[in-house]
Amino acid sequence: MSAELTSYEEVPYESKPIYRTHPDGMAAVATVFGIEPPPIRRCRVLELGCAGGGNLLSMALGLPDSRFVGIDLSPSQIREGQQAVDALGLANVELKAGSILDVGSDFGQFDYIICHGVYSWVPPAVQDKILDICSKNLNRNGIVYISYNCYPGWHARGMIREMMCYHTRNITEPLARARAARSLLAFLARMTGQTTSYGTLLNQEADLWNKVTDSYLVHEQLEDHNHPVYFHQFVERAAGHSLQFLAEAEFSPLDADPPAEVRDGFGQWAENVVEWEQYLDFLRNRTFRRTLLCHTHHTVNRAPSPDVVKKMHAATLARPLSEKPDIHTAAVEKFEAPDGASIATNNPIVKAALVTLFELWPRAASFGHLWESVRSRLADVPVSSLPEGAGDPGTLAEALLRCFLSNVVELHVRPPEFVVTVSERPLASPLARFQVTHGATRISSLLHRPLEISDVDRFVLGQLDGTRDRPALRAILKDLVAREVLVLRKNDQPIKEPAHVDEYLDASLDQSLRRIAASALLVA
Repeated sequence: MSAELTSYEEVPYESKPIYRTHPDGMAAVATVFGIEPPPIRRCRVLELGCAGGGNLLSMALGLPDSRFVGIDLSPSQIREGQQAVDALGLANVELKAGSILDVGSDFGQFDYIICHGVYSWVPPAVQDKILDICSKNLNRNGIVYISYNCYPGWHARGMIREMMCYHTRNITEPLARARAARSLLAFLARMTGQTTSYGTLLNQEADLWNKVTDSYLVHEQLEDHNHPVYFHQFVERAAGHSLQFLAEAEFSPLDADPPAEVRDGFGQWAENVVEWEQYLDFLRNRTFRRTLLCHTHHTVNRAPSPDVVKKMHAATLARPLSEKPDIHTAAVEKFEAPDGASIATNNPIVKAALVTLFELWPRAASFGHLWESVRSRLADVPVSSLPEGAGDPGTLAEALLRCFLSNVVELHVRPPEFVVTVSERPLASPLARFQVTHGATRISSLLHRPLEISDVDRFVLGQLDGTRDRPALRAILKDLVAREVLVLRKNDQPIKEPAHVDEYLDASLDQSLRRIAASALLVA
């Protein structure tokens, strides 16, 4: 058994939905940049290094007419994934134990190919095979997602990795290596303090690696292989397989609106998009990329037209920082997403659109619906107080495109399907119910995102099979409390008195159901 396989067998990699790999997200980016992607309602998806299939299962549930194939080196993770496939009755998923080197023409052609968290952590021959698969097994209009560690940011992180590997060189048990590596970093950080740039770096890295799971630390930092590349090197390798850079799967404010000084500086040095992106990496000290590729016959539109947005749906998690945002005047309002992406604007149209989308979350709005909502919200505002072109929907389309390229707004070609109202007998996602009843620490929402939920919500979610009304759910929870399977708490103190338990359950059940609905976990 190879060292890589032993490691993944002993410490399985967390298998979860990876939002940016969903065909809908990949198709949205392709659409924005002028490429017509394969329809995702009926598509074929291949994932290289699928672990336990958690990413594919979440997709397969939402796209029942599509086909999903995953391959992973770890037989135990594939067996675990297959148990979930069988339990859920997902006939559109096929999981295979094997090496990426074994993938050939017999696997067939795919519309979307995913390789997340693999490319940097395999030998050069496997890296080349990944790109070979992404070229030969990709349909003519297909899209590829590959993530990898990149320079210049990984120069510093690579130094930390080398220290960890040296310190744990005589330790064979993976979890023991993780503990020893954390201990070394904590010691070095404490001894150096933060009075020098080196000490600051050590403290930042110690804090980072103290927050991640053991499996992530083992497979990210302590594997035998970790081969970062500069972005331009990765693109050159892809070009050798007739693949070209399409875009990143995730944007940043610098992508949408770089400062004038950055535009002027890079404009003198960068002759094409690859060079521009490389200089951006230098500026940001980037450590990780999620790159989308396509075949070289496509002409990528590097100046996207706002008109493409009019065919799509929009959603946002960006919250207005003001309790009551002023959307009717030129007052500046700021909106910020949980990941830190933000936008500040004084444009009433943009403010009205973002407030509407935030109130609709987790639902997405079609462009037409959003435009009508914006017009309704601003109906009482004098035309003279609105910016030029306020009556033109193209103004909204341009704003949404900018917000998308700033990672503030999501665009969908086919938004996910779920319900946000709690019916008399609620029905939850079968995958989420399977996960909570099998002890998963995080569950998959119908937005293709991993979630952490409270103990009460976990117990409620596990019972939502569409047959139970509120009295039945309440009775089950009360029995769980009586048997001390579920412990209710108020102000960090357990609730045990029967009268107090009844009172708490009356209030908490409806609150739990609303939270579950708002997390995109219910189906019709």
